[in-house]
Amino acid sequence: MRDILGRPVREALSSLPADAPRPRVVETSAPVRHAPDKREGTLRVVACRDGVWIAARFLDRPPREKEGQ
Repeated sequence: MRDILGRPVREALSSLPADAPRPRVVETSAPVRHAPDKREGTLRVVACRDGVWIAARFLDRPPREKEGQ
């Protein structure tokens, strides 16, 4: 398997051989008060362990401006 760390989850999954078992993807995020919408950003693979991929979201663009600033 090619190096998948840092790659978008969809891209990493599509690079797996057709007969390879699909890993379970677990999404994680830092516990931050007043965090922006956790659905924003690109879901990227940050760790792989025993058939489980840990993924986190990263903003690949500047964050949106908050209203009232």
